[in-house]
Amino acid sequence: MKRITVKIAGPAGMGIKSAGLLLAKIVTEAGYYFADYSEYPSLIRGGHNTYQITVSPKEVFMADKKANLLIALSPGHEEDGKNLLKIPLSTMTMQLGGQIYANTISIGAICWILDLNRENAKNIVTGYYGDDPKNPEAFEIGWGWAGTNAKKNEIDKVKDNGDKGSIMDGNEAFGWGLFRGGCNFFAAYPMTPATGVLHFLAKNQDKFGIKVVQPEDEIAVANEATGASIAGASAAVATSGGGFALMNEAVSFGGMIGAGVVYFVGQRPGPATGMPTWTVQGDLLYSVFSGHGEFAKIVLAPGDTQECWECGWESINLANKYDIPVIVLADKILCESSKNIIDPEKGKVEVIKSKKIIPGSGIYLYNSYEHDEEGFSTEDAGIAKKGTEERLNKMKNILKIEKYIFNFYGSKTARNLIVSWGSTKGAILEAIRGNSDMAYLQIKMLWPLNKEIEKVIKSFKTKILVENNATAQLGKLLRSEMGIEFNKTVLKYDGRPFFPNELKEELI
Repeated sequence: MKRITVKIAGPAGMGIKSAGLLLAKIVTEAGYYFADYSEYPSLIRGGHNTYQITVSPKEVFMADKKANLLIALSPGHEEDGKNLLKIPLSTMTMQLGGQIYANTISIGAICWILDLNRENAKNIVTGYYGDDPKNPEAFEIGWGWAGTNAKKNEIDKVKDNGDKGSIMDGNEAFGWGLFRGGCNFFAAYPMTPATGVLHFLAKNQDKFGIKVVQPEDEIAVANEATGASIAGASAAVATSGGGFALMNEAVSFGGMIGAGVVYFVGQRPGPATGMPTWTVQGDLLYSVFSGHGEFAKIVLAPGDTQECWECGWESINLANKYDIPVIVLADKILCESSKNIIDPEKGKVEVIKSKKIIPGSGIYLYNSYEHDEEGFSTEDAGIAKKGTEERLNKMKNILKIEKYIFNFYGSKTARNLIVSWGSTKGAILEAIRGNSDMAYLQIKMLWPLNKEIEKVIKSFKTKILVENNATAQLGKLLRSEMGIEFNKTVLKYDGRPFFPNELKEELI
């Protein structure tokens, strides 16, 4: 078998995701690639949680929807025609002293079924859970039971057992990128799915030398970051759509005074509270046109975990280079799904510092009113015109200089071009794998839109738009800015991401 998908499901509190990430670590150490996906309800505690992981000797861009192996940690409906492997977890956990060991027993069984190295896997389990001696014992119970009652479901063996890098989700990768890019001030108010950035940086603030604060609300978050930028810090915040709505006045203020702040927006379905723990790409146009008035801003969208890391330091550099707001659009699946990426401590990065005057090095007046060169308020027509043009001219420089624009996959002679952005990347790459008729343009800088994007898209006769929203927001932006029309539009907006096989069927 070239790839296999394992799904672990059960009630909240059973360590579903913890077990899944342990399995991810085991298969990575064995030399395999993986991609994962988790689902949990929008509850403080309770409900049914799932974690699924697709494993392969070749790179996996997105987890498959259909599972080859299901481990259910709670009883459920038995579907006719399915081969069920009933592990007596209740009996097994009683001898260990608690249901919490059910997930580790399951990991032992999975490792036997996948024909992974027993001792290597057991050592990883021991290191993962620390001093508790019952977890290695639970692993052995699961391994032994599977050896007697199950049959192997082997994946193709790994030919290259080289370094597969570090395992992390998009939130952690973005936090690493901010640190490597020189960010030294970070503020956030917890909001799913971006809270992981706050947790990661707060945990590592002493190691990284970053001041991390959690103010009373999102308005304070944005204003503190703006103040930190004025004081000379490289500043960033993290939130979701509802929190970003409260930050919009500060975005506009930053555009007026030249305060470079990075806004990481982990999208989730709205409007209002919506579905906090599910995914969507619904805030593109809102981000592009965020903040009242006309001023320069940049909107970026990483497409996978590796790009979250890259976008972390790219965004902080752009904010410092142009002294403008930089908005980074992620979403639940990107924020909370894990993959192997290069070692975030060793990857080559560029660090750019702002050239603006900071307190202690000269006199400068920051003013939210229209102002002259000395910072004093004015309503002079000529100065107002000049100020507006100076702010907007930054967009021209961005378009001339910056290279973080798009990725192109496939052949320029392909019959069809798929255009998309953000987290749809993984499903698209899986769906077109081995299909020479399909090319793919992933737009990473969504604002301002570079003319190179228009050239690429218009060079193809058949153009297909793929977005994880209901209103084809990128399509509207490309139509209004470049006059681009699409032959086919594929949308999904039920809170779930595109999965490879379903998208492949849509593209036929």
